Amino acid sequence: MNEDIIQDLKQFIAVTVSQRTTSLREDIVGDIRDDIKILDEKLSKKIDDLSDSVAEAISSSNDDVDSQLKDHDRRISKLERKVV
Repeated sequence: MNEDIIQDLKQFIAVTVSQRTTSLREDIVGDIRDDIKILDEKLSKKIDDLSDSVAEAISSSNDDVDSQLKDHDRRISKLERKVV
């Protein structure tokens, strides 16, 4: 083998390795993007579910407090009768 053939082989090997690693990198990046998208969708759904649960709990608590406030006259009358 002469020097030109060796240089051609080196260049061929370098280009082949470069193309293959680029292809692998693109595949891996694509897979990671897909995984991130799926994870984002799952997390968004869980956050929405938690937000709904918190909103429902706050609404229920507010309804209870509102009911107690509206009923304060009757509760005060009961307390007055107990004191007397």
